Amino acid sequence: MDKERAEEILKDNNMTKVAFAESVGLKIGTVRNAFRKKAFSARMVTKLEELEGYEDLSVIEGIVRQTMNIPLKKTAKVIGVPKNRFLRLIRFDDGVRGKFRCKPDKFLRLGEEVSVKHIDGEMWELVK
Repeated sequence: MDKERAEEILKDNNMTKVAFAESVGLKIGTVRNAFRKKAFSARMVTKLEELEGYEDLSVIEGIVRQTMNIPLKKTAKVIGVPKNRFLRLIRFDDGVRGKFRCKPDKFLRLGEEVSVKHIDGEMWELVK
């Protein structure tokens, strides 16, 4: 994918590079370097192609979920327990990683699947 096409896709979707970085799960510096060097990762190209074929149905679904207070939840696997016993590291099917807060010793088994919703940055919250 070339730089001009990628910038046009972001412009058509009214998305900044910061928002794109968050949606892909990368740091903003990584995204800026990719645009500068014209070297996009496979994950970035997949997301850009998805945005290029963006349909209004997903926007409508998001608006309905927001008005009805239905969280957008995703399923992830627990991949690590850091030194902070209140955090758990998770990875989604698309390779994006994150973390969530929980009670100590609640999700100790690695590989356990959990449903989470996005809070901010790489922080997620458990959904029951």
